[in-house]
Amino acid sequence: MLSSLLTAFQGPGAGFMYALTAVLAFGLAVLVERTWLLVLRWSVDEDALLKAISDDPSKGSEALAGHPAAAIVQAGAQAPKGAVWDAMGAAAARVQIQVGQRVPYLASVGNIATMLGLLGTVYGLIVAFQGLGDASSVERATRLSDGIATAMATTAYGLLVGIPALAAHAWLDGRVQKLLAFCEAAASAVAVSRARAGTGD
Repeated sequence: MLSSLLTAFQGPGAGFMYALTAVLAFGLAVLVERTWLLVLRWSVDEDALLKAISDDPSKGSEALAGHPAAAIVQAGAQAPKGAVWDAMGAAAARVQIQVGQRVPYLASVGNIATMLGLLGTVYGLIVAFQGLGDASSVERATRLSDGIATAMATTAYGLLVGIPALAAHAWLDGRVQKLLAFCEAAASAVAVSRARAGTGD
């Protein structure tokens, strides 16, 4: 199968194969960047940090340096009495955008790759059927073979790019939801701490 895909870069469907390769490269770039942030850089001991935030939101904010939840905790720790939740809500809106950005691109990559593969299939069939016109039997066989090979190769490559992209999107979206849930828990811990100290709502 690999040899067939490589051969397709030389055939009538080469344009589709290169377009799918560009889509694949873009998807991999998004996957690597988001994985590095969501899985490695923003990975923390959530239980320990929630306890630290409950004890002292200011120190908890320092411990979260570089983590998206730090902005929410800091906003809640510095907000005046009666405005703790409002301040954290405003910060949370920005954090949600920061955490989830570019992840939807992977779903788009999956859909675009599948559609490009389908378009390549249609193009390959057109090439194959054109070979059935006024041509010698050898030329007909060659065109038919090239057309069907193009249709199958572009379909296969489109699916090979699209399916993992959709799977990666689902996985990263789960990581985003997990991180946002921690941010909500951190905001609740700040509110409880402020209330306990007599400065919350």
